[in-house]
Amino acid sequence: MELFSFAGLFIVLGTIVFLLYQHSVYTDIDQTLTQQKNILVTGPEKMPAPGQRGPTTAPFRTDLLVFDTQGKITNQANLGNRYYSYFKNLKLDVSQLNQRKTTVVGTGTFRTLLIKIPLDTGDPIYAGHYVLILQNINGQINALQAFARALIVTIVIFWLVVIILADWLSKRAMRPIMQSWQRQQDFVADAAHELRAPLAVIQSQQEELLTHPEAAIVDQSESIATSLNEITRLQQLTNDLLTIAKTDSNAVEVLPEPVAVASFFDEVLQPYAEITASQHKSLTWSAPADFVANFDAEHIHQLLIILLDNALKYTQAGDSLWVTATPQGHKWWTLTVGNSGAPIADADKAKIFERFYRVDASRNRDTGGHGLGLAIAQWIVSAHQGNIAVKDVEPNGVSFEVKLPQ
Repeated sequence: MELFSFAGLFIVLGTIVFLLYQHSVYTDIDQTLTQQKNILVTGPEKMPAPGQRGPTTAPFRTDLLVFDTQGKITNQANLGNRYYSYFKNLKLDVSQLNQRKTTVVGTGTFRTLLIKIPLDTGDPIYAGHYVLILQNINGQINALQAFARALIVTIVIFWLVVIILADWLSKRAMRPIMQSWQRQQDFVADAAHELRAPLAVIQSQQEELLTHPEAAIVDQSESIATSLNEITRLQQLTNDLLTIAKTDSNAVEVLPEPVAVASFFDEVLQPYAEITASQHKSLTWSAPADFVANFDAEHIHQLLIILLDNALKYTQAGDSLWVTATPQGHKWWTLTVGNSGAPIADADKAKIFERFYRVDASRNRDTGGHGLGLAIAQWIVSAHQGNIAVKDVEPNGVSFEVKLPQ
């Protein structure tokens, strides 16, 4: 609809420009006819002296046909060949007196004005006669036609440009919408898939319990434990989905404040030291004693938990984990969470922050992950105007490096 509106607008504007130009051309021609009329009526002695300018200045390229009262042309000899080429068949039509007309005669187009010369005024040669003033306008007609063609071509070209530009702009404007729509569809599909598995397990375990209504709780402890584990996974998945939904709707606000990083690490990481020790792994952390950075403590706490949970899931007994904070000048600092576990393939590094993506999907049951943690971590970093990257550690291991403003 907008394209037709633009086309209509171009056509209207083009028509207005053409009509204005045509009016200007015909105005100039009619002024020439009026000048010739004034000369004929007032007589040659009333013409301005050489070098002077006025409304009666002699016109250019006009012809005169003088008719007597009987309608016979009296100045045939003065017209020469033009009489036989154009004017031979012209007749006197007194109904056209003092009217400007456009007349096609043979191969010529003329603008005409028929006047009656009074007996007591004007040149004695024309006194009492009808005079048809003609001006050949073939040149002006050709110019108008050329202008019209150029205008039409210009309108068509501009219309095509508008169509192409509108198509490109519409696709460009729709691209993020389509991407968002596709992401939403993928998110719903993936979420449904993730929810289906634990619900199926819980349902099967509960149905198993119903088949043994007389059994003691201790006899069904394994089924009950399995159901509780799946419920825990559902709770975690629900919390992650809620976090993702809030981030997509910009409902989560980040409030940076000055934080002593070393004390912050001690508070957050001390519980994880015991967890890693229970798994026969080691966790160390370090930060300059006097280092203070501005960040949202709650969200960076969540970020550390996500990265540490991820490291714990993909390391084995005997591996080590470490967390460091390194100032980078006065504007930035780097938060590093690394481990000596298995490396991540380059193909997986490009997708590791995508929602529901897991490096090894078959390990989901063992690790309990849903592929949402790193997506949430990336959002936390982006909300702090930082960036996060995953790198290999030599000889073995992986580190997540988070660059944040101070």
